[in-house]
Amino acid sequence: MRILVAISFSLAASVASAQDFDLAVAATQANFASVSKDIIAVTSYKALGPAEAGGVTGFSFGAYGAYSSTLKPGAWQNVTGSKVDAIGVAGISARKGLPFGIDLGAIYARVPSTNAAIYGGSVQWAALSGGAISPAVALRGSYVKLVNGDDIEADSKTLDVSVSKGFLFFTPYTGVGYVWGTVTPDHPTLNKEKVEDARYFAGVRLSLGLMEITPEYERLGDSNLYNLRLSLGF
Repeated sequence: MRILVAISFSLAASVASAQDFDLAVAATQANFASVSKDIIAVTSYKALGPAEAGGVTGFSFGAYGAYSSTLKPGAWQNVTGSKVDAIGVAGISARKGLPFGIDLGAIYARVPSTNAAIYGGSVQWAALSGGAISPAVALRGSYVKLVNGDDIEADSKTLDVSVSKGFLFFTPYTGVGYVWGTVTPDHPTLNKEKVEDARYFAGVRLSLGLMEITPEYERLGDSNLYNLRLSLGF
């Protein structure tokens, strides 16, 4: 499992050039608004799994990474003093199946090159369990909070619906949802930013024995995100 964590952290670190979230004195509200969209996009809860329920004996644990190019690198230059072309996160996640088609999820992640930590959780309910022909359909609610971000704190809430259908060892899925995020600055002239955007995502879980590989593409507002989870599933 340490190998999985190392792979995930290396993935995010290779594409994220963000520095500590120290806000420049001359930062403007318009540029902070752009930076806030990037922060919420990459830190909000990632699906990284199909709609089908894990069942009471189901459990998975693994590493995940997510990254996105920033919308306006120049805005980061104004806000933090560093030109940031991309931002990523990397961490660990777990998912546990419960009765009645319910699954609980939890994440803990870091933003490479910063002190920022992210933690969150989700509750998913498989409204349709799926079968040999029919797909599974699930509703999910999640919450994520970013702490220790120097001059920035952030949190986000997400509601989404997803559909999946398994075929042999792979299970493609897709879904839509909405994210409500807030980014709070510790700065004398900047105000809190609210980020509200629709999200669309699609991925596939490849099951190779106990090993699971789940690449995912996500579109949140104007941001394109690329997510990956490597896990062990039981």
